[in-house]
Amino acid sequence: MTEVVEEKVRSQAAATPLVNRERARAVMARHRLDAVVGSGYKNLYYLSGHMPDSVLGQFHDILGAAVLPAREDVPPALCVSDYDLAYLVTRPTWMPDLRLFSAKTRSSASYLLRMISDGVGIDTQLRHPLRDLYAATRDSSAEDLLGALCGWFETHLGARGTWRVGFDDLRLGAQVAERLEGRIEVVDALHVFREIRMVKTAPEVELLRRGAHINDRALLDAGRAVHVGGTVMQMVDAYRSSVVGQGGRFLGERGMMFGAGPDGGFVLDNDWAESRHLGAGDVVVYDAIGTWKLYHMDIARTGVVGEPSARLRHLHDVVRDALAAAEARLRPGVQTLDCRAAAEAVITGHGLEPMLTTMVWHGIGLDVLEYGEPAHKTRGWTVEANMALNFEVFYRDPEVGGVHLEDTVLITPTGLEHLSALPRELIVTPA
Repeated sequence: MTEVVEEKVRSQAAATPLVNRERARAVMARHRLDAVVGSGYKNLYYLSGHMPDSVLGQFHDILGAAVLPAREDVPPALCVSDYDLAYLVTRPTWMPDLRLFSAKTRSSASYLLRMISDGVGIDTQLRHPLRDLYAATRDSSAEDLLGALCGWFETHLGARGTWRVGFDDLRLGAQVAERLEGRIEVVDALHVFREIRMVKTAPEVELLRRGAHINDRALLDAGRAVHVGGTVMQMVDAYRSSVVGQGGRFLGERGMMFGAGPDGGFVLDNDWAESRHLGAGDVVVYDAIGTWKLYHMDIARTGVVGEPSARLRHLHDVVRDALAAAEARLRPGVQTLDCRAAAEAVITGHGLEPMLTTMVWHGIGLDVLEYGEPAHKTRGWTVEANMALNFEVFYRDPEVGGVHLEDTVLITPTGLEHLSALPRELIVTPA
């Protein structure tokens, strides 16, 4: 039985890449980059699939780095600590060049691995594949991350002159450039990575779909916790418990961004808002944000305690129609500002005040607000197939409170797919 398990570990396929390599190389060519280096935990995960708790928990500032070269004949590399070796046995990276580093004289984990490699101790189902991987990585091992990265560059730079390399952390880039004595030109690649990540791969879409499913259920659970005399905090607790119970994480301290009542459209002092007791007629804003395996989920719905007023029903219908009008225009090649204009036309066409309406397009993925470049926030951008986008329509009425609707949609070659199955109806809680 042990032999069967060991063989299963040995033969486990490397993780399916999240990164869109074809798009990444096209973006690198546009920015004249020879490689990109991701050391922030999001880009490290995106490039390599490597996400043990040592990285996810951010125990140190920089725990590893992944290198994606522009040339297809140069192997991508993952540079991480010996501490992650067992994780790499059970969850191998797709990247073909694995470079480990360790402070050999100070690391108990590295010392233990050397003993296991020498055959000391009992055998377990992990020991044989661990020894194999340990042996396979010794020739390229280094003392620290800087040494591992520089070793990769020294192998591939050759005598071809200077490379332009994009780093998501310029501190690390500066250290590598200094060690390599100017053989690379360091470029800030923070938004290069975001530009690459705007178009999603199939594995990313599946993560987003699962997140949307979790958020649907959690929002409904939050709605069930709303009742006359209850606090907003009870609603928030129900949401958080549901997300965590399904294996997700809520964003920030709470996961719910707004509260209830006539002040629910603008109060961001959550401690104050969540202590309030709900009464009949209170409008409830459910703006629910969390993550599933680092990929974000973001949905908004509006509810009411007791019978909704005619004014609330009207506002909700207008907000829903505005969101639908914007989404109806979505397809590859369309500019997001044109879609926004369609929503604005619905708002003004019903005699509502556009200045009371927040309307925001944003990509979503490893960031909850994902823009290829900062100007996209105000100037918009051209939609491409396989982008995942949210359009928020939030009307802030001084008497009623906030009326908010939002969903994540996936852009298909001919239109869009809604990732949420939750109807866009008022969530009515009996008084």
